[in-house]
Amino acid sequence: MKGFTLIETVIGIVVIGIIALGLFATFTGVFTNAVRDEVVTVATSLAKGEMERVTRLSFASVVDQNRGTPVSFGGNFTNYSWQIRVDAVPVGIANDPGMTNYKQVESRVTNAFVGDISLKTIVTNN
Repeated sequence: MKGFTLIETVIGIVVIGIIALGLFATFTGVFTNAVRDEVVTVATSLAKGEMERVTRLSFASVVDQNRGTPVSFGGNFTNYSWQIRVDAVPVGIANDPGMTNYKQVESRVTNAFVGDISLKTIVTNN
């Protein structure tokens, strides 16, 4: 007789199902990583843009913005929120607790998928 028995057919279906499940898990992981990478790239670009905007301000105008409550970017980036945090520079860099000559500026962008992306720089009054 030619053909497959019922047991051979069932075993074949089970094997194909196990292989398909493994491939599905692999593709799901790859997709998740690709989305995560895109979100990190967008958040980093948005943080750079905010940092550039703040560093173009006069020294006296460099102050906290949305520190307590981050604000959404809006438009195509409503899933991202931003804040600017201004603090005294670490003592190892300069002893200026009153921030008269130096300020440490942090541009922080938040997305629910990846959390916070943060960039820091120091601005000077000179």
